[in-house]
Amino acid sequence: MNRTLLLSFIFTLISASMAFAGGVSGYVRDSDGNPLEFASIFVQETGSGTITNVEGFYELRLDPGNYTLVFQFLGYESKVEKISVGDRIRELNVTMEQQALELKTVDVIEGSEDPAYTVMRKAIAKASYHRQQLDAYKAQVYVKGSGRLIKAPFFLRKELKKEGIDSTKAFTSESVSIIEYERPNTFRERVISIYSQGEDNGSSPGSFINGSFYEPEIAEAISPLSPKAFGYYKFKLDGFFMDRGYGVNRIQVIPRSRGENVFEGTIFIVEDLWSIHSLSLKTYKFGIGFLVNQTYAPIAEKVWLPVSHRFDVEGKILGFAFEYKYLATVSDYEITLNPDLDVDFDVIDEKLEKELAKELEAQVKDNPRSSSAQEKLASGEELTRKDLRRLIREYEKEERKEDPEPEVVVNREYSVDTMARKRDSLYWAEIRPVPLTAYEVRGYAAEDSLARADTVQQATNTIGGNGRRSRAFNISDLLLGDSYKVGKKSRLIYESPLLHLNFNPAEGFNVSTNLTYANRAEKPFKLTYTPRYAFARKKFTGKGTMELSYGKRYQRTTLQLEGGRYIQQYNQEKPISELFNTFANLLSERNYLRILEKDYGRFSFERGLAENFKLNGYVEWAQRYKLENVTTQTWFNRDDRTYASNIPANEEVDYPFPDSEKAFYFSLGLEARPWQKYRLYNGKRQPIDNTSPRLALNYRKGVAGLLDSEVNYDLLDFTIQHKFRAGARGLIDFKINTGIFLNNEALGFADYKHFKGNQLVLTTSDPVGSFRLLEYYRHSTADKYLSAHVHYQFRKLLFTQIPEVWLMGIKENVFVNYLAAPTSKNYFELGYSLDNIFRVFRIELAASFQNGKYQDWGILFGIASNLGFITIE
Repeated sequence: MNRTLLLSFIFTLISASMAFAGGVSGYVRDSDGNPLEFASIFVQETGSGTITNVEGFYELRLDPGNYTLVFQFLGYESKVEKISVGDRIRELNVTMEQQALELKTVDVIEGSEDPAYTVMRKAIAKASYHRQQLDAYKAQVYVKGSGRLIKAPFFLRKELKKEGIDSTKAFTSESVSIIEYERPNTFRERVISIYSQGEDNGSSPGSFINGSFYEPEIAEAISPLSPKAFGYYKFKLDGFFMDRGYGVNRIQVIPRSRGENVFEGTIFIVEDLWSIHSLSLKTYKFGIGFLVNQTYAPIAEKVWLPVSHRFDVEGKILGFAFEYKYLATVSDYEITLNPDLDVDFDVIDEKLEKELAKELEAQVKDNPRSSSAQEKLASGEELTRKDLRRLIREYEKEERKEDPEPEVVVNREYSVDTMARKRDSLYWAEIRPVPLTAYEVRGYAAEDSLARADTVQQATNTIGGNGRRSRAFNISDLLLGDSYKVGKKSRLIYESPLLHLNFNPAEGFNVSTNLTYANRAEKPFKLTYTPRYAFARKKFTGKGTMELSYGKRYQRTTLQLEGGRYIQQYNQEKPISELFNTFANLLSERNYLRILEKDYGRFSFERGLAENFKLNGYVEWAQRYKLENVTTQTWFNRDDRTYASNIPANEEVDYPFPDSEKAFYFSLGLEARPWQKYRLYNGKRQPIDNTSPRLALNYRKGVAGLLDSEVNYDLLDFTIQHKFRAGARGLIDFKINTGIFLNNEALGFADYKHFKGNQLVLTTSDPVGSFRLLEYYRHSTADKYLSAHVHYQFRKLLFTQIPEVWLMGIKENVFVNYLAAPTSKNYFELGYSLDNIFRVFRIELAASFQNGKYQDWGILFGIASNLGFITIE
């Protein structure tokens, strides 16, 4: 008997055996007899429930007794069924009717404002109250997910098919977890059973399940209940209906500017409570669509919480189209109300009920103490939205004062039971709240067979008994490189020299590699040797590096000792890619790389003083040698062009450069993120990006006379960098760097302050902090300086007004760069870019000016700013 038939047979036996257990099962259909997939069934007496499968079938196991079942489906009238359960499964089939909407009777305010705005003003005012309404809750969550590849580029389809990848299956998962919440920000999840095949590729809906639409943002998208919602959305009242004695408003959520990180769809708001009844909202991230459907239920009087979720994720990346679908049920709620907020009060909309609002404000003015917001809340009187916001702000402020870690925004604990991945089919059949379809039974059998085959194949391919691939040296590794295990926690890594094969006219073709021994013990240790050979110079150089780390995570110390004879760019921040410069040399006989050779020894350190403070520094002695061009080799010789000198062109330095110079210097720096926020994950603090600016203060000193050093200077340098959302329109990322040489008596050109210029069409520099058209060394200085960079990413601008463009994830940016140095003449750049093209690239158009006069323009290609930046040497 094959595995599919066997699993089907077992499933049939399990279903039959369940007939002797109490419960209820059946189908949920619409008035035309069509199944309603993922309809929610909630049991009022137990707080448990389930949802229907794609065939509209459901099953609930219940102890003998009387129960009230509530059937809910978006756009349909809720249906309440009372049922008695014995010791057998009872059949209950339900037909649901589409929701009939009424026109709500409202007072129209001046200007004929849509009544939805009154509803949303009250719901937004009370959102912070709903966030604080519960002290704690506990529940069981079942999540089921599946995903598949819909479309692939035509030239890869055959290869994917050979690898067994098709569009019928790619990812499936089921999990059951116990989740707990404690106000204000603690979440615990304990996975008690889990089954998965394939990768979810970041499509998991956890950020929505663990998040809340009562928060200003959920999964980085602006909630319709955010205090800033009116800047992002328009609202329209579609109608009103009654559900189990509650009035419910159906509100259209319409983005003022469609795009990423805003929602569009429908939200249902409970009248008087101003809480969420249900919602169906869609948002986009990098052109990938996330459709969120949530159904809420009254877990306790005046407490509505989500009981079912459905998530549909779909998008395209580099010609691959995919879809992921998730459904989740939340049951067995145990809640603890916040006693401070367990009161009744009415919310007054000042714009609609102007006279009453004036009376309430007058009472506050006449009796500021007896009519405080807190006292009015406790007495059950009316509150204006302004009073309610003030009350909750004061309440949250007082609680933050008592919080021992106010900088922690989220505290999450996650654990997986030891038996979670070992549950058998009998266990799953009992605990699974959503019945499997016949198709899913066959699919699970096939996936289980494939998983077993993969396990056997992996075991066959494994050399040794530890389950990890171990590989001996192969002659091809001399060119391609590889990594070799040489101990329990140690590896020997040899980088391919092909990755470091370059050309420049001062060395000709040159090749290098890194040979690294890495030990990942409690105190990680790394030893690296880097040989380099220049063919035109016929000369070997090389350097060695030793690195040791120790200490606690945020008080970690890293020590590094480095030395040898090696090549470096005059600007140690390496603004020029050696690879890209190689192509500029050989294809167009252009040279921008400026290098020197040095014998040196360097000791550096970095020490975490606290989670948001770092101390760093180094001390170095070097004898630096000037290098001249030694070759004119190129692939395409041009009569009107020759390589520029390897000596940098600068308007401030004295020429000629000395053939060699000795320098002893040290640096000490402090980096701080003073307002950094954190998330706790299993007790470990993780910084949250962009919650604090980065401040860096650095002092560098050249010491004359020590070890025959010829340099004597003092440099003080300061940098501030930050990224933040600029309202509803976009993101601002800026960096400002300023400094002054307090003493510049004697410097080598390598000691000057250099700026990240660019003269190549291809750029790998950070888009925030680098110039696009500035000559690399023209305005390097030994005096005071200021550079400023501002990068603004629009949600919508020109091309991104077209839906097909922003759905591809493409962004539009404008940027401004400024340099003030003794010779720069108020250098200024203005640019525009199309970003995140194919999720990877960006194209920029830039123009430069000096003293307000146009200088130059250029088109550049680089890496998408969303990916950060890379260095290609």
